Amino acid sequence: PPPLAWGAAFDPELVYEMGHLIGDSMKQLGVHLGLAPVLDVIRDPRWGRTEEAISEDPYLVGTIGTNYVRGMQEAGVDATLKHFVGYSNSKAGRNHAPVFAGQREIQDVFLVPFEMAVLDGNVRSVMNSYTDIDGVPCAANEWLLTDVLRDKWGFDGTVVADYFAVAFLQKMHAVAATKADAAGQALRAGLDVELPGMDAFPELVSAVRNGVFDERYIDRAVLRHLAQKEALGLLEPDAFEDEAPTSIDLDSPAHRAVAKKIAEES
Repeated sequence: PPPLAWGAAFDPELVYEMGHLIGDSMKQLGVHLGLAPVLDVIRDPRWGRTEEAISEDPYLVGTIGTNYVRGMQEAGVDATLKHFVGYSNSKAGRNHAPVFAGQREIQDVFLVPFEMAVLDGNVRSVMNSYTDIDGVPCAANEWLLTDVLRDKWGFDGTVVADYFAVAFLQKMHAVAATKADAAGQALRAGLDVELPGMDAFPELVSAVRNGVFDERYIDRAVLRHLAQKEALGLLEPDAFEDEAPTSIDLDSPAHRAVAKKIAEES
């Protein structure tokens, strides 16, 4: 069932079980990083991604989301919190629209679920929000990605970009003059991995060689990425020696039973 149903079920233990089942399936498929859960707190039903969100209550979102994280990560797959932060408060409910929020709303509403999943769920990955908050894009917001996430909460995993978010610093937000500038702003702020592919980050090669960009920010991101791979066992000599499975049941009786129970409780 969709995340709205997870929230409506009010059953954290069942969501933990669901997260573990999903993690097991991903592990069998050779997937190591799950791009979920969505911890955006619902503020406007017109927002097009409301169906992906859990609830309008920050504590409920945090409780349910943290149990999803625990279930998935205990199955051996890293979870990713998204979208950090305020994405669901976009103006008029339009996707990618600006967000206007004061510090009280940010601290009391939008950050709460993420803080819970970091401190109580030990989540290993966080994804930035596409939006800007009062004119500052989240992908280049050092206060969010470093001061709050790492220095205040102690998060030591990787921050991954929502798809094309680094390039959007130039193309959509217009706060970067070039792709290299966009990549530099994101790395300095605390973003580590560009997704879905390498678009802006390669532009930093010449910037480093020309002395325009400090290589230590690249080193920092690389070390975080390698630490995540090491924790997942991906740097071991025999990490990829197992034969790829020829068949995997993604619609097992166990999956159906949990899905049915969540749907009934919701």
